[in-house]
Amino acid sequence: MVAAVAMATSSLAQNKLQQQSATELQQFAITKNDGDARTFPRLAPAKAANHGIISEEPEGDHRMYVRSGGATYATMYFRADPQDGILGEVVFSPDGKKAYFKNIISHAATNTWVEGDIEGDKINVPLGQMVYWWDVDGAGQTNYGMMLARVKVNGSINKYTSVTKGTVTFTIRDNNLYLEDTSGNPDETVYDGLGLVYTAYGSTPAGEWSYYLDYGTVMTFKDVHATVPPADLVTETFSMEYENSGQVVNVGYDGSDVYIQGVSTDLPEAWMKGTAKGNQVTFPLQYAGNLTSYLLYFCGADFGYVTDEQGYGNWVYYWSDGAAHFTADPMTGALSTTQALCVNNSDTKIDRGEIYRAPVFKPWTEKAATPASPKVSYFADYFAAGGFSIMMIDLPLKDTDGNFIDPRKVSYQIYVDDDEPYTLYPDEYKYIDEAIDEVPYLFDEEIYEKYNRSYIYEKAYAIYIYQSGFERIGVQTIYRGGGEEHRSDICYYDLTETAIADTKATASKAAQHYDLLGRPTTPNHRGITISRTADGRVTKQLRP
Repeated sequence: MVAAVAMATSSLAQNKLQQQSATELQQFAITKNDGDARTFPRLAPAKAANHGIISEEPEGDHRMYVRSGGATYATMYFRADPQDGILGEVVFSPDGKKAYFKNIISHAATNTWVEGDIEGDKINVPLGQMVYWWDVDGAGQTNYGMMLARVKVNGSINKYTSVTKGTVTFTIRDNNLYLEDTSGNPDETVYDGLGLVYTAYGSTPAGEWSYYLDYGTVMTFKDVHATVPPADLVTETFSMEYENSGQVVNVGYDGSDVYIQGVSTDLPEAWMKGTAKGNQVTFPLQYAGNLTSYLLYFCGADFGYVTDEQGYGNWVYYWSDGAAHFTADPMTGALSTTQALCVNNSDTKIDRGEIYRAPVFKPWTEKAATPASPKVSYFADYFAAGGFSIMMIDLPLKDTDGNFIDPRKVSYQIYVDDDEPYTLYPDEYKYIDEAIDEVPYLFDEEIYEKYNRSYIYEKAYAIYIYQSGFERIGVQTIYRGGGEEHRSDICYYDLTETAIADTKATASKAAQHYDLLGRPTTPNHRGITISRTADGRVTKQLRP
């Protein structure tokens, strides 16, 4: 980031970068989510009908594509990247005369549509169409919008021309779409492509470049369809258990067909379909759904833990045919696998998405139970230097008898030197509306809030503490399943100098690596990675 290209302060677009909040800009831009395939929050255009913005999906044949080509964009700094498999959506009108593109610029998730005219094998898209409107900017200044333009950049991001008259053309060939007559050279900062420019803003005329631009775009058609189970399918409740976490899913059988719903936390309504033969159930590579920026697929992969010469390790994943193979236990009805089950944004390799190593599906019935004891696995007091401390928590989704408990009904409380619950206040944690002393296991927050120091990671992975001076800090699990409330013991972590010295003495280099959501990362993960060693020590690094 330090070496990122500096943007001229005289540019209107740069002024907007400074005036708008970082959250607003990150919501507007896709930026590949730093390796995470979760939903991208999007800003709904305010009063779109007043500006000719198409915010509702038009009627017609809705087709999905995977994009390739080059792109530029800016959140807090200018970047040039491939379009790299980002989702494209186009609706063709019933009369065959119109085509409507959703999020026509690859890295700008405005959630709006633009219109093109079909003439033979060409789609001519008029420039000047509005895709976004912001009623009041971060500084309370004049309203502004963004519109399609032809943008040419010559050697510097501040040396460009933009045109909002005329058209750009996509050619239809073999069901794919090709953006014509565009090019780019990131090494020389030379581009000629389809971009977004601002409308008039205050005393500044329209035409300032927003830094969003696509060139050489190819939209490859994907004939994908989500699994729809039989209308009369009877399902049972199963637990899906993996490592230190899990969730509740629905499982149904229709002859030799097996249907499972709830595997993906990002697409909880999606169904995965497999076929049983003997005691083997195979789930082939299959479309799961789309998540704003990517098509997602259910798939399987072999995996292993690899350690390098320096003793540092990481999980690696091996793609074969994309199928996930499970073994059914005829006595219990459980389904187990030695593979990783993935919800993945590629149908040819393990890339970004959800990864569940060796999951097991078991028939499950909710009942009242006492949760197993949790553990504070790590605590680092950075208060003097940073004004915060980091606590990492392990909350097993098990009761004291080792049975699975529903994470939707699990929460925890934090305790310090006394036995009173620790309170979290909204002036420290920006995404809570009132003071709380109990945190849901599935704590939900705006995804981009994870990039400030106001952390409560979902699934009880970690939490920032904004006080110091404790001799011990503890955690207690609460489970409200079966219509009753039961609590674990309060498990404390000793923060005295002797205890910390003993912990450091047992340090190990071997580490597990996670993203900011607490999920295992793949070797090519981009973004902030948290690594936890066997002794509980944590490091954080940015992988660009």
